[in-house]
Amino acid sequence: MHYILNTSFQTPGGLVIRPKIGGPTRFGQDPNINQPTLNPKFQPGTVYTVVYIKKVDDKVEYTFKSSKGDVVVETFASCNEADNFIAEMRGEQLPNYENFYKNLKS
Repeated sequence: MHYILNTSFQTPGGLVIRPKIGGPTRFGQDPNINQPTLNPKFQPGTVYTVVYIKKVDDKVEYTFKSSKGDVVVETFASCNEADNFIAEMRGEQLPNYENFYKNLKS
């Protein structure tokens, strides 16, 4: 589990889009922003925070609360799947933990 309680992210769309900063650009060049597809449960351009995580049978249930006070409950097959979802929303790449722990054993 990479992301824990109180982790926040802003969904794509809406009024505020924060492009990643980096690399030289030419004047008038459109930034190439890859936006993830948004789950219909989430409102575009809204900040969500992880407020509760619980195991339900063989799945994991994450509860997100929006900055507007709305609550969204999403079920994932695993914590890894939830981490990938949050990383995509945050525009981040998860570390490769499998290789990290494999290197520790050698």
